[in-house]
Amino acid sequence: MDLTFENGSLQTPRGHAFLVFDNSASPSEMWATYLVVLPISIDLAKYVPPFLMGQLGDAADHDLSAFAFPPFPEKIESYDQLTELAAEREDDVILGGSIDPSDVVTAMSTVSEALQQYTDACASLDQEIEEEVQAIEEPEGFGINEVMYSLMNDGDKLSELTKLVGRLRYAVEGGEDVMVREAESDILTLSRLLPENHQIPRLLEVAKAAGNANAELAHLYLQRCFFILREEYAKLSELDSRIRTLESR
Repeated sequence: MDLTFENGSLQTPRGHAFLVFDNSASPSEMWATYLVVLPISIDLAKYVPPFLMGQLGDAADHDLSAFAFPPFPEKIESYDQLTELAAEREDDVILGGSIDPSDVVTAMSTVSEALQQYTDACASLDQEIEEEVQAIEEPEGFGINEVMYSLMNDGDKLSELTKLVGRLRYAVEGGEDVMVREAESDILTLSRLLPENHQIPRLLEVAKAAGNANAELAHLYLQRCFFILREEYAKLSELDSRIRTLESR
């Protein structure tokens, strides 16, 4: 079955949703249940006394990470009222199509199928978030470099920045991707210890780009950092003008 989101999105499910159906025999009549996908997996067996385990059967082997309650949709008085409530609560609203309320088994099966699709969508979103977090995790040795940089005075930091930019330019021109990533990581680490007006992100951007013009821009942005450090504002104004001219070409 296809899930149609009236509120929310299949790409970014919230983990809690109203699942709404119309009555196949009376389309104006609406029925609904509520889907919940918990962010924490719950092992049901941990909370059931041993003497009840046999009575639960296979249910004890499954978790309660996701469920629909009630398991069979209930008739609702007003669809508009439901959507207003969902908006206030920031719930997803999903249209599941039509059901026959007199066919309980089929209706419950349809709810179960929708719950599984919704759970899969939540799992996919969780995986995307996990991958994004992993992508920005600090590489090995990151903490050591940050401690080392934090012990430097501002002049030493800029001297280290000059070395790193030189290493980055060498790696870019030589097509050394691993060296590029390492130098970029070190520059980003160092940038957190320097004022924003040094414009290190822009310096990194031009230093990573190939070409003589970008090499010259990288050099000018480095000079700019030293002018700010020495409070040579007259030279800084002239330098900023040169940078704007070169970037406008």
